[in-house]
Amino acid sequence: MILKPPQMPETRSQYFPLAGGLDVESAQQSRRPGLLTAGFNYEGAPETGYERVGGFERFDGRARPSDAIFSILQADAGFTGVSVGDTVTGATSAATAKVILVRSSTQLVTTRQTGAFTIGENIQTSAITRGVFTALASDVSSSEDNTFTALAAADYRASIGAVPGEGALRGIAWLGTVCYAWRNNVGSTAMVIHKSTSTGWSAVTLFKELAFTAGSVTATEGLTVTQGAVSATVKRVVLESGSWGAGTAAGRLIVDGVTGGNFAAGAFTAGITATCSGAETQITLAPSGRLDHVVYNFTGSTDTERIYGADGVNKGFEFDGTVYVPIRTGMATDTPTHCFVHKNHLFFSFRGSAQHSGIGAPYAWVAVLGAAEIATGQDIVGFSGLPGDADTSALLIATTKRTLVLYGSSSSDWKLATFSAYTGAQRWSLQNMGSPVSFDGASIDIVRQSQQFGNFERPPISDRIRRFLRGKTVTASVVDRAKRRMRMFFSDGDAVSISAQGEVLGFIPVAYGKTVNVTCEAIVSGMQRNFFGSDDGYVYEADVGRSFDGEEIVAWAKLAFNFAKSPGVKKRFRWADIEVKPQSAMTLRVQAEYSLGDIDIPLTDVYSKAVRGQGAQWDVSNWDESYYDTAVQAAMRIRMEGVGTSVSMTFYSASDEELPHELQSCTHYFSPRRMDRG
Repeated sequence: MILKPPQMPETRSQYFPLAGGLDVESAQQSRRPGLLTAGFNYEGAPETGYERVGGFERFDGRARPSDAIFSILQADAGFTGVSVGDTVTGATSAATAKVILVRSSTQLVTTRQTGAFTIGENIQTSAITRGVFTALASDVSSSEDNTFTALAAADYRASIGAVPGEGALRGIAWLGTVCYAWRNNVGSTAMVIHKSTSTGWSAVTLFKELAFTAGSVTATEGLTVTQGAVSATVKRVVLESGSWGAGTAAGRLIVDGVTGGNFAAGAFTAGITATCSGAETQITLAPSGRLDHVVYNFTGSTDTERIYGADGVNKGFEFDGTVYVPIRTGMATDTPTHCFVHKNHLFFSFRGSAQHSGIGAPYAWVAVLGAAEIATGQDIVGFSGLPGDADTSALLIATTKRTLVLYGSSSSDWKLATFSAYTGAQRWSLQNMGSPVSFDGASIDIVRQSQQFGNFERPPISDRIRRFLRGKTVTASVVDRAKRRMRMFFSDGDAVSISAQGEVLGFIPVAYGKTVNVTCEAIVSGMQRNFFGSDDGYVYEADVGRSFDGEEIVAWAKLAFNFAKSPGVKKRFRWADIEVKPQSAMTLRVQAEYSLGDIDIPLTDVYSKAVRGQGAQWDVSNWDESYYDTAVQAAMRIRMEGVGTSVSMTFYSASDEELPHELQSCTHYFSPRRMDRG
């Protein structure tokens, strides 16, 4: 009799992409593999996968910490008397660099290098020779690259300051390549605008305004207007009503450099043919507003893009980075809260009233020039455009308790329709991700086109995270259009990332460790960039760097239990292959649990896996910034050796040195066993 060896069960595999976000509401067995049952500081990647949230860093216009680089000066005979923080100088080349780490007696890790050191020259501090430069060292591992880059970033970070003043940031806006920030002054008697420069924040000077009537010949910007011995330089001509041709033009001049006293009621004597209404007045900003703004160009010139905004405590305004123009609408309390541009009209909100300027005329708020008022019956909390062509696009007006849609192209044919009589939005939650998205206190909703009457529908999209959203109050929100992603921030410091993966929106909680008060998205030199402000007065740039402004980024993602299509059958799960896309060297900790978390089945040990940095691509990567021996994507094999009807894997990351990584897919390898009889 020949004995046959026992037949081992076949090892099978199941592949699934990681996508869809968090689901804490559905039944366990209905959750498809790749969803999350818990997650923090991961976000849906643009196509598929989960990306660890990007870092953020303070910003004031100086060199960014995330752009800091390091180099390693080597002296074969050694350096003596050099300490961290010293600036070393090449005696021949005059090149300089700052020491951020004494790596060894023969190597100095440096940053802020100017010029190029010459091989064989003396390296000095305070004119004292400390060693002879022999080479730039290149013996750097991928993990050391993380550490040295983080040290360089920390040195740059220390130079960057908060916006001068006190209290929380009140607004952030970008125009061209300059960032502008609003904050109360010390004492909170006024609000001040600061701009970013190569040496940090600089206060913007507000000019004076000078009212006029009966204008027939206009002054032009840059010329001088006079009245006897008094003169001033015109910075902006603000036409509010009438016309120059008819001699009825009325409005204001924004002026600077007033000399010879003050203007008075009466005719100007040079520079403009008009009647002065009285003395010039200084433009000032009342404190504690909250900026809502849009960047728009109302002219045919390519260099007249300007910021239009409202803050709830001052008049609406136009600002080109130099000239700040308060806009008078004629309201008794002329302090609009929200701002938008639609069909070439400037819109402001005044509680339950939406008002707009004339077409292409942001200074003109009289009916004869096309201005109008639209009553909504509830406090307006935001505006958003709805998709369509030049004729069919519409304006969404969100209020606290209902949502309205404004059809038409001007005051001659506006039609206001009730879109949702019972659902409104929280202030600061409304954003546009191709379609408007908002939070009403119960659910996050999206407005999209439909075949139904009224052209649009508003389905709730956050049913899978209802418990997380309960009781939340929005403080700010922002869209990253490059990655099809939105973040909504709440008063308790929590936030939720909303990511579009195909036609599906996924949700994962994130948290910066700061209360986000204001946000701003901008295209700067062709790049999408996102910024936020907190109560510490700093402007922060999001999605850059390796840390939360020097603090560790902690992130985890727990996958839904995978039954491998047979929930009643026990399996021996042997290993899993995780497809990872790292941007730098990284370490990931992984643990598996079984059978819906059955306490009688032990969890696997925590598996720690180090992955080298992203590999280089020829003609794409810079020589000193890439690792030619590493993969662009890595398959990370995780040993499990556990038995159960299902398996869930938890991924954990914690670092203040690593760039984001992406978890893209998972393949489970298992051997079926017997039916689970309980």
